[in-house]
Amino acid sequence: MDPDLPAGMGGFFQGMLGDLLRLLKTDSPIQWDLAVQLAQRVASGDAPEPNVDPVDRMRLEGLLGIAELHVADVTGMTTTPTGRPLSIVATGRAEWARRSLEGWRPVVEQIAAALAPPARGTPPPAPDEGEDEMAAFIGQWTTAVAPAMIAMQVGSVVGHLAERALGQYELPLPRHTDAELLVVPENARKFADDWSLPPDDLFLWLCVHDVATHAVLTRSHVRARLEALLVEQARGFRPDPKALEQRLGEAVSGAGGDLADLTRLLGDPGAFGEIEDTPEIRRVRAELSALTSAVAGYAVWATDTVAARAIGARGAIAEAMRRRRVERGDEERVAESLFGLRLDQDAVDRGEAFVRGVVERRGDAELAKLWVVEGALPTPAELDAPGLWIERVNLPPLDDLDAPGEPA
Repeated sequence: MDPDLPAGMGGFFQGMLGDLLRLLKTDSPIQWDLAVQLAQRVASGDAPEPNVDPVDRMRLEGLLGIAELHVADVTGMTTTPTGRPLSIVATGRAEWARRSLEGWRPVVEQIAAALAPPARGTPPPAPDEGEDEMAAFIGQWTTAVAPAMIAMQVGSVVGHLAERALGQYELPLPRHTDAELLVVPENARKFADDWSLPPDDLFLWLCVHDVATHAVLTRSHVRARLEALLVEQARGFRPDPKALEQRLGEAVSGAGGDLADLTRLLGDPGAFGEIEDTPEIRRVRAELSALTSAVAGYAVWATDTVAARAIGARGAIAEAMRRRRVERGDEERVAESLFGLRLDQDAVDRGEAFVRGVVERRGDAELAKLWVVEGALPTPAELDAPGLWIERVNLPPLDDLDAPGEPA
């Protein structure tokens, strides 16, 4: 028996908790290797992954150049921070999961640190009278198990997301890989077959959408604001040891060691606690929702504008993408919940209505200020009233208002 475990714990439960405790020897708020390994296993179904077809890779490389030219023309922005061309990485599902985690690592580690219990290293309280040995042991998770549990949540969520991912921006999270875009050709071809779409048209659509999103999220002030909001929201999370005890008990009795069942039981971020409902957290969530809706709506608008010029199956692809968002599965919802995002069709429609409202009132030149001018990110109220945003970003600087007038 593992000396770190109290007597009476055997079988699968002993093995799982013993492995977790051995993995806890880290100063990091998340067990990163565990997250990556679990994500890859879930993404691949724990089976060898075939190589990407070289024909798909070459096709995507050619289409990416076309997409960059069109997006730069429509948005008026460089598509990378340096202005150098992007490269495309055609991957399998497991590789998408690994590369996504690595790209998100800085922000994921900040979120994990915010989620971690505040009194790390403090001796756990004594169990209540009558509390059995198992409950007392599990009750110590706030100072011991959190890094491994956060890793299991993140790994499970990203692995399941990879099973259906088409391109890089399944989630509008900033990545610290400024010069590449990921595409999963296997998933994209299946999606094209399911909806009877021309594969090359779909590939171009994906390239345009992700290039437009990339152009926004790699701007330093946009990335900084989005990361700050994600971390602020995570600080409002309050873990519930009793919920963990119940969920681990379900894993023991129901999962039977099966990877899919275990990740389903432990991958839900709401299983271990909840976000506080305070005025400050509500403000943060409203600002985060407004920003991510604006990013998603802008990408849809840019993609549709380019598609009207260059993609024959524009209407069919747009409808398929809309249905995909409406019918998104538990994997996408859990991923959004973990990072505090809301990316359903209503959220995208809200952002697109704002973008089109600005264009209708003042044209594309006015819209360019949205991401180029620091301080021009829309507030929640402005997202629902584009005229308010236009008025604010066109106010004269305070220095001009305070300056004395010319003598008569």
